[in-house]
Amino acid sequence: MTEETLEALMVKVVDGTATPAEREALMAHLADHPDLQKELEMHQSLKAITDGWVRRLELDLLEDEHRTRTLPRLWTRLGLTLLLVGTALLVGGGTVELFLDPEVPLWARLGTVGLEAGSLILLAAVGLRRFQTAKHDRYTEVIR
Repeated sequence: MTEETLEALMVKVVDGTATPAEREALMAHLADHPDLQKELEMHQSLKAITDGWVRRLELDLLEDEHRTRTLPRLWTRLGLTLLLVGTALLVGGGTVELFLDPEVPLWARLGTVGLEAGSLILLAAVGLRRFQTAKHDRYTEVIR
């Protein structure tokens, strides 16, 4: 078997386009040349890697298409807005009621204030950091 024929058969077998006769011919040749079996395995592992890349690119394209549609963005923004408003109402209203009720112990009031203040500080720190790095992000033009 010539080297060109062997390479063509390996490519066909790795790609899954070889006929049963071609596959059998390659396997018979590899039985006589076990050192070529490692080359076939290397081609198969390389094919698995590139197939993974292709699948990842396909998924990225689907994600990009989804992100550019108006309706999903609208639903996401509406959902986040309702979530934030509901959280603000529950936390704010709960805090007001907590401080208006004279039977609530001092430790519960102070603990609630500490919890809410810490949450706001952490949220503000993350938001500020994202705002500061948005203009200097080296990876904004990287295509996934």
